Amino acid sequence: MKNLLFLALFLFFFQTSYCDVVPENTHYYEKCVKIINIDEFPDYSFIGYIKKVSGDHSTESYIINSKDCLHKGYKFNMLYIMAAKKSYLLNKNLDNINWLEDKNVLKANISIGSEGGYTDNDDPLSFLEEHYKIVKLTKTRIILYKCTELFEYSNGEPFSVKEYVYEEQSKSDVYPFKNDDRIIEIYPNAEVFHFLIALLFTIFIETLILFLLFKTKYKKLNITNKLLLITGFIASFSTLPYVWLVFPAFITSRFPYIAFSECFAILIESVIIYKLLKIDFKKALLASVVCNVISFSIGLLINWNNVYNIILNLKNS
Repeated sequence: MKNLLFLALFLFFFQTSYCDVVPENTHYYEKCVKIINIDEFPDYSFIGYIKKVSGDHSTESYIINSKDCLHKGYKFNMLYIMAAKKSYLLNKNLDNINWLEDKNVLKANISIGSEGGYTDNDDPLSFLEEHYKIVKLTKTRIILYKCTELFEYSNGEPFSVKEYVYEEQSKSDVYPFKNDDRIIEIYPNAEVFHFLIALLFTIFIETLILFLLFKTKYKKLNITNKLLLITGFIASFSTLPYVWLVFPAFITSRFPYIAFSECFAILIESVIIYKLLKIDFKKALLASVVCNVISFSIGLLINWNNVYNIILNLKNS
């Protein structure tokens, strides 16, 4: 019983993804992005301006230096790179400046993604560091380009470096700040792809569990295959978008996020099962718990490399 309790607590604290099932045969890698030659422009302060997608659409601003990684918080937040003369910013509160409209502010010519991602398990990549350089400052723009990528690997391979040469950009290459609310910027293609993969896997697994339950333990209820299929699809489709896309914007700590998301999924799916299959609510609740625990556990197993690294870090700390 103690071992079972420990396993349950472990699953809650160390789940490493924002969905029930992570992309199959992939692992997560961290990324650090730096602008490495800021000190060459001593008259300017460089600002990271975060436009949040949470309910209040709040913003956040911070000073960028060449030693620290850029950050934007929640993965769907918008990050803008800005600059202004230090004399202009003197005695000003950064959070009170309208960074997107102020004519005294320079805006970066490109959009920089600061978050990590997923890669195939065949790829031993564990960490990526990207370096950007400021080429010049114009009257309205910070001209940036990616100059270096440093790759670290988990299989003992020495790190590798890839260098890039700056190419003069045309006007069409300049990032269109006026279109900053485009859906492609809020939901990047890679994130949408990972979400759809997770959704398909979750629907498949939880529907399969429903079939096993109602064809064995509850077979006397005579639930049709068609109804089980519809119920499994609706139940997963009704909860996973909230777990993946909505809750992380409001709950940033791992344990509260996982606890709330799993309780939400179990409760909502149990009501759907209860209504569609017209069975006793206790049976519906049990079915929902079994489906979510199994899909959660499979997601953990698929992402086992990250969990194993967490265990090693705990032992070494």
